[in-house]
Amino acid sequence: MGAKRDLASEIEEIRNRTGPSDLDNGITKLQFIVDRTRRFEKNCEEYAYFLVASISAIETYFRWEIQRLVDSGDARYINNLRLDDLSLKINHDLLMAVHGKRVSIGELVAHAVQVHSIDAINKIMGQLLQTDFIELVKNARYLEMRREQGESAPTIVQSISETLAGVKRTFELRHIICHEAHYYMAIQTDEVKNLCSCCYNFALASYHGIGFHQNPNAPLTLAEAYEAVSARVLVLENEINTVEAHIISKMDIQMQKRFDAIRQAWKTYLDREAEFNSSLHMNGNRGELYAQLTIESLYNKRLLELKKYARQIDIFP
Repeated sequence: MGAKRDLASEIEEIRNRTGPSDLDNGITKLQFIVDRTRRFEKNCEEYAYFLVASISAIETYFRWEIQRLVDSGDARYINNLRLDDLSLKINHDLLMAVHGKRVSIGELVAHAVQVHSIDAINKIMGQLLQTDFIELVKNARYLEMRREQGESAPTIVQSISETLAGVKRTFELRHIICHEAHYYMAIQTDEVKNLCSCCYNFALASYHGIGFHQNPNAPLTLAEAYEAVSARVLVLENEINTVEAHIISKMDIQMQKRFDAIRQAWKTYLDREAEFNSSLHMNGNRGELYAQLTIESLYNKRLLELKKYARQIDIFP
């Protein structure tokens, strides 16, 4: 009998090795691979290993996408993949890891699903999104162009059949390269270039297709993103003020003073955290956006705590 797997530790190790997934969800690596292979001029056996890297990047991308969708909390996705249908043994240690926020449900799902072939990706993404995933990829367009030109905008993938065939072939070659000891892999450089491009276009079309499927009116520019998160922050702020007003109305004068001191201390912490994340060092010219995102995240946590306290004193049944 093999040793019992520690899934939480496995996920943490991957996270520590790779860094924040939003910095490179796999697509950036695929773009680098395509740019690099375009410079190849002669046949070389080592070039075949770019195909291995391409498949690794594709798997990274889809695991990131699955984690993101599941952890979004969006009811359209969170119940489409059932934990009891996955090769995932829920035990005490794993539950404690989730409870202690060492790992998220999305990380567990993404770690457990199979993305080792086109068919596996199509199955899992179709189930998660509740749509025909290949059709979604086939019809994907750059979001900016889609907004300007509608359905007349060119699709990212020119030929879905050729792209899928290329990705399928890359999966096959990855298996051969990694698991069969050949003296020489007779893969021509032109084929390496083509297959790497197929992998990149497939992931890129998936990204834009999923984005449009999630929200056709999602913000595209930095200014639009800032306006969208600012609107959400305003809604949260009003809700927090409402809950706090109910709590204060049930307190005597001394308790109100203590509660107000807590509010002021929390506000100072909020301002400092937002200021830190808005710095050039942390987020460059996207600082103001990330300051608002920080406020949104902390507002959500604050609201949960306030509602919990409100229920304890029977403000909200």
